[in-house]
Amino acid sequence: MKTLLILFLFVAIAGFSQEPTFKKAIPADLDKEKIIFLKHEPIKLSVFEEQTKSTEYILERQENHNRVLQQSNDKLKVAAMEYPFHYAITTPSTLFSLAKAGYKYVLQSSVYKYEHLMTQPPEDELVVFEYFIFDMQNNIAYEVFRIVEMKVYDFKLVIKKLNKAIEAAK
Repeated sequence: MKTLLILFLFVAIAGFSQEPTFKKAIPADLDKEKIIFLKHEPIKLSVFEEQTKSTEYILERQENHNRVLQQSNDKLKVAAMEYPFHYAITTPSTLFSLAKAGYKYVLQSSVYKYEHLMTQPPEDELVVFEYFIFDMQNNIAYEVFRIVEMKVYDFKLVIKKLNKAIEAAK
């Protein structure tokens, strides 16, 4: 449900006034349209008045994110070459300039909001992110795959899962 809320917020920013239509499929014209892949962006580290084990853990997660994102983003450039159709790579903060330039799809997930790095997850809870191919022109979110938090920086896996979903839809 949280993923749906975050996707809805993304959609609202994109100019849609209502929740997207969700489909469990691959867009029929994906081979003819460009998709946008999102790189990770650095986040501002939290400042805590009091140091606790919880705040130290949150800060460690944030520092780790900022530390690994350059290497992860470099791997996206290589992994994206395995994608069989046209694509562009950008950051979440510059996504809308490409959307205005006519790009139709974006591989979207709530992972790019980085809210999961602002709090400590519940103990023994596996954090899983859903990935959607979002049709920015028609307000449709195609559910494609899920990845656990530990793998969100592994763009080779992200592209592999996307390609597998495309192949399964044929």
